[in-house]
Amino acid sequence: MNLTKLSSIFQRVRRNISTSPYLHLAATATIAFSLLVIGVFAMLYVNISALIHSWQQDVRVVAYLKDELSEEWVESLRQSFAKLNGVEEVTYVSKDEAMARLRRQMKHRLSLLEGLRENPLPASFELQLVHGAQTPENLDLLASQLRGFPEVEDLGYGETWFNRFSGFIGFFRLASLIIGGLVIAITVFVCANTIRLTLYAKREEVEIMRLVGATDAFIKTPFYVQNLIEGLLGGLVALVLLFGSFKFLIARIQTPDALLSSCDIRFISFTWCAALLAAGMFVGWFGSYLSLKSFLRS
Repeated sequence: MNLTKLSSIFQRVRRNISTSPYLHLAATATIAFSLLVIGVFAMLYVNISALIHSWQQDVRVVAYLKDELSEEWVESLRQSFAKLNGVEEVTYVSKDEAMARLRRQMKHRLSLLEGLRENPLPASFELQLVHGAQTPENLDLLASQLRGFPEVEDLGYGETWFNRFSGFIGFFRLASLIIGGLVIAITVFVCANTIRLTLYAKREEVEIMRLVGATDAFIKTPFYVQNLIEGLLGGLVALVLLFGSFKFLIARIQTPDALLSSCDIRFISFTWCAALLAAGMFVGWFGSYLSLKSFLRS
């Protein structure tokens, strides 16, 4: 495509926008709002996934032992536990160390522990799983293996909480995909109808171009270009609003007395930003494609 044709296309794009600016502004705003909604879900997805990943890395299976096990027996158990499938590290916690941990956790309520005549806490082994093995299936398998040891009195790894939370994450991911798909579909529909209104406003000009021999490609190209531009602008507006909302949220929750002050909330990655811009351009182009296809056919 030479510079003359390119200049002609952008002149027609400018003329199309100047003749009906409010329609094009509405299309851009619709794309921006839709991408903002998708961006919010993307940011929630990224941060919840990161939070789940960090929690999964900290998941440990705790095997509480029966009392009065000799040191030789404890060492034998350590070696047996280390050989179990998926176990990366085995840490022994004695009764005294367990009480010391409890005292550190309850440092503001130590008076509750003063009446204890003896240490009621059991010794235990903490089993850390290898990276990627912290799944409900692997945890249940390891727990069933540990229950086969007669020296193990009880187990703790929050299986109920972990299974429910894993289910919630699966539901959230599915809901995000469904809502994102619906938002994209609605945006395409709105953009298509906006372009159709523009075409009806210029239908006489389009008919004249067809009568003098203009090809469909010659007629369609400016509309494609203008909607790609509107999609790109809508994506940029959505990213600016999303980033502004993110900075506002960070300023509110990172105060010392805030409930979520210790949370590391992240903005979406460059890949997500590029995907939102690409989605905006695709929505703009596809909306114009549908409108032009039906309009020119009629």
